[in-house]
Amino acid sequence: MPSKSKAASNTSPVLTPEQAIEKYSTEAASQATAANYLELGAAYYVAHRWQDAIQAFEKTIALDPNQAFAYFYLGILYASQGQREKADAALAKVLQVSANQMLKEQAQARIPHIQSVADLGN
Repeated sequence: MPSKSKAASNTSPVLTPEQAIEKYSTEAASQATAANYLELGAAYYVAHRWQDAIQAFEKTIALDPNQAFAYFYLGILYASQGQREKADAALAKVLQVSANQMLKEQAQARIPHIQSVADLGN
């Protein structure tokens, strides 16, 4: 009888956005790390809670100014709200702090073209 692989037995259940928000809110409250706020921001983003996502991503970069993914999402969110200067500054930070070429390319492709929340998709 074949045994379960370690990878299969160690998989985490997929959380709904609401469950992820609850989990990372709790974790950020008990351990205020950039990683926890980044996860919380991502959960808010998926839940379309744009202002909460912005606050979480801003907290992320306050704790760790080298969090390129936080700048990426801030750039997208700022652009969607018509805050073009902030969006452009976030894009510049992605390009400055990230070593991930794919993230840089995505930032350059997406951020300048977002005009409204409708451009964020469903």
